[in-house]
Amino acid sequence: MVSSKVRSRINELKDKANSWEETEVNEFNPKKALLDSDYNDMIDRLKKRVVLPNLEEPEKSPYGTPATYVNLVADHLTDSFDFSTVKEGLCMFDHFKTMIGDINLHFIHMKGSEEKNPIPVLLLHGWPSTVWEFRKSIPMLLEEGYTIVAPSLPGHGFTDPPKVTGVGPAVIACAYHKLMKKLGYERFVVHGGDWGSMIGCLITYIYPESVMGFHTTLNLIFSFGWRQLTQLIIGGMFPSLVYTTEQEKKAMHPISKVSEKQYRGMAYFHVQSVLPDSYGYGMVDSPVGLIGWIGSLYATASSSRDETKDAMANHMEGVENFGLDEICANLSIFWCMKSAQASMRIYYEFYWNDLDLMSSCYIPNVPVAISNFPNEITHVTEFVSRSVYGNIKQFTYNDRGGHFAHTDNTEGVVGDLISFIQKLQ
Repeated sequence: MVSSKVRSRINELKDKANSWEETEVNEFNPKKALLDSDYNDMIDRLKKRVVLPNLEEPEKSPYGTPATYVNLVADHLTDSFDFSTVKEGLCMFDHFKTMIGDINLHFIHMKGSEEKNPIPVLLLHGWPSTVWEFRKSIPMLLEEGYTIVAPSLPGHGFTDPPKVTGVGPAVIACAYHKLMKKLGYERFVVHGGDWGSMIGCLITYIYPESVMGFHTTLNLIFSFGWRQLTQLIIGGMFPSLVYTTEQEKKAMHPISKVSEKQYRGMAYFHVQSVLPDSYGYGMVDSPVGLIGWIGSLYATASSSRDETKDAMANHMEGVENFGLDEICANLSIFWCMKSAQASMRIYYEFYWNDLDLMSSCYIPNVPVAISNFPNEITHVTEFVSRSVYGNIKQFTYNDRGGHFAHTDNTEGVVGDLISFIQKLQ
């Protein structure tokens, strides 16, 4: 049952979206936005960086990003990385910008084959990411004939930072829905990870009539009911009665160990929910700060975060999975577009404005698919997932991959998405 407060909030969001004026869609060239002068400024600053204090690291419970890792990434940027590959890679696709409400929204739009009934697929990235994350996935989906729309989150990459406060996941969800309507797509499939997962969930919750199916790689449940309580109590004592597969048991038992890992791994969430600007200034001004905060996450979120290893070993596992060039590509976009500070505000907006709405989400009828990856930052069983998603059509465990599945297991996430779409046809 939807409370009157939540219903009022949904109506308010819809009314606001309906009031947004129609504006033209303009072509956009990312090459003109990613300036060599900005990139060279980053390189100059890295070359002049101070000698980082290499303090003693404990065997477990790391203090944060190791200085050795920061120097590794900084040296690769200054000595080896080819910035032109980022510009060329992005220019494989058609880019556009349009004003929707208070958001000057950037998006990729690639039309599928008319012969193959081009189902529109809305691809949603999260933080700290950009549409660069989808550059290997989009061609694979186009081969299947699907039409692709991939917007940049506000303040991430090529979408401008909002000129007003209050632009959180709920407002962004309405803006993305408005974008799809503007492009002529009355019904479409939604896919997302990280914030893309939460925004996709909100699109499906607020506009269920528009969503053919929702596919996600980050399964977050913000409500707490009898299913969660049952799993917590019984699962702690008799895990075999609750966790139906070895993958579930490994990912979610024992709860004390899982909770500690999530607490440490989600430190950025706590900070950015209350003080996003305080950390953001340092990253806009210092590429070392950018590597130490954002650059670290690309590695750790792609690793197993094994508590028996030290911090550098876990970072190097993530580098092997994610790729050093991929880390540098993402960092170069964030630096050149000055995205770090603005991108983090979504955490604040969510925590203070949208948490109640997200916690109320219940999607009884829209088909849902959840694709789980072993190195994801959090996991939820199918049993608990049904407290939010009443029509789960596909619940998959992949053998490898992490939080950025489009980068470290492209074939796995795209194959799972295609499998789900085929079930909808």
